[in-house]
Amino acid sequence: METLALLWDGILAATDPAIFACTILGAVVGLLIGALPGLGPTAGVAIMLPVAAGFGGVAAIACLGGVYYGSMFGGAITSILLGIPGDAPSVMTVIDGYPMAQKGEAGRALGTSVFASFVGGLLGIAGLVALSVPVSHYALAFGPTEMTAMMCFALSLLSVLGGRNAFKGFVALALGLWLGMVGLDPISALPRYTGGSMNLFDGLDFSIVAVGLFGLTAIFTSLEANVDKPVAKYTFASLLPRLSDAVQTRWQLLQGSVLGFFVGVLPGVGASAATMLSYALAKRLSPTPEKYGTGIVEGVAAPEAANNSASYGAMIPLFTLGIPGSATTAVMMGGLIMIGLQPGPLLFTENPQFVWSVFGSFAIGNLALVFLTLLLTPLLAAALFVPTAYLYPVVIAIVVYGVFAIDNSTFNVMLTIVAGGAGIVLARLDYPAVPLILGLVLGPLLERNIRRTLIQSQGDLLVFIERPIALGLFIATVLVLLIPLFLKLTGRKKIAADEAEV
Repeated sequence: METLALLWDGILAATDPAIFACTILGAVVGLLIGALPGLGPTAGVAIMLPVAAGFGGVAAIACLGGVYYGSMFGGAITSILLGIPGDAPSVMTVIDGYPMAQKGEAGRALGTSVFASFVGGLLGIAGLVALSVPVSHYALAFGPTEMTAMMCFALSLLSVLGGRNAFKGFVALALGLWLGMVGLDPISALPRYTGGSMNLFDGLDFSIVAVGLFGLTAIFTSLEANVDKPVAKYTFASLLPRLSDAVQTRWQLLQGSVLGFFVGVLPGVGASAATMLSYALAKRLSPTPEKYGTGIVEGVAAPEAANNSASYGAMIPLFTLGIPGSATTAVMMGGLIMIGLQPGPLLFTENPQFVWSVFGSFAIGNLALVFLTLLLTPLLAAALFVPTAYLYPVVIAIVVYGVFAIDNSTFNVMLTIVAGGAGIVLARLDYPAVPLILGLVLGPLLERNIRRTLIQSQGDLLVFIERPIALGLFIATVLVLLIPLFLKLTGRKKIAADEAEV
């Protein structure tokens, strides 16, 4: 009951005109970002980061959160109308959503996606509210040793799951950890890897690197995409969710929301995996699995509920442990740091009003997006055909202005462009950007906790395995690193044995 009272107080606080306006702004921008093929929530949050930071306080995170879950709503629009995923989590929506549109049921598919997104978001918020306080209280027992082990575990997951090639994931992570060391040494205050530039004495600004690495890279690479498919026809009345469809998809909505939430909590897994697992589970449990892929509402409801629920699940490790579970929450962590707050268990004890106001804005934004999506779908569908020659220069101008406004520095603008170029190179070479950006975020925190632990233990390395929680986390880290190697070796042996039999 106390948690519900805190959430209600947060909702009332989030109705403040300034916070409410920022929530709606973020939701509308998120819808547009999600609908535009090639971008996605990470790019959207990164692009809005400098702008939102200027709002300050709850309004800043309410805006960034609105972009995050708003893009989850918007991604279904292009998936259904054009058969082109607006972002990675919307890939599974194409399988049944686009066939429905081809059968003349585009409005029904869009209405189902909106309702499923709302239900997934509602259950995701419930899980976020229910688990955040217990997890944060338990996390208060974490000292620098346990935090070191937790970060090692998170980084191992993100490196293995952050790309198709585990080795490239570790290379990207190592690069991010190195970039995190740029600046003054936190103990001796001696400059490291600055090249003599005083602009780097404070280290690489995370927000600037994130805007370039995700925002500009996504814009540059999406210039190659051509949208030349005809848009499916629909009427506004057909967009309204149907009660019969809600009843028909009730189990897919429930399992998609629950599965998506818990998959979202896992660091490095993300909404894309949540939607794939949810769709696969819905198909396996269906009495008519052969109908999946032919255009049925169940195939739209399951992944759409999962991706919205996963977005809230990913915020639990961010707010409670100070460890971003995905690239998007890593960018949001940068927003928290920019407004002077350190995410983690102390955030709930030192700034409870801030936390619950942010959670309240999530609840308001999730409800508002139902109406915003229905009202703006025709406009968003039309925006798909605005020539990129007009659209992207405006977006890039906003990015440049926002980055320059952080410190009124042209160096920041140059660094953003360099990061954007580096992102293109990484994408071409198939190196994942997620481990790099999280290495940049968590690297300084990991170094600080390691050094604090060694100072307290007077250099005794056994302290890392003497504490039960830390030992358990380090064992889990080793397992995460060794299991893929073991599976790869056993797979090779099996192939060799099969060839020998032949």
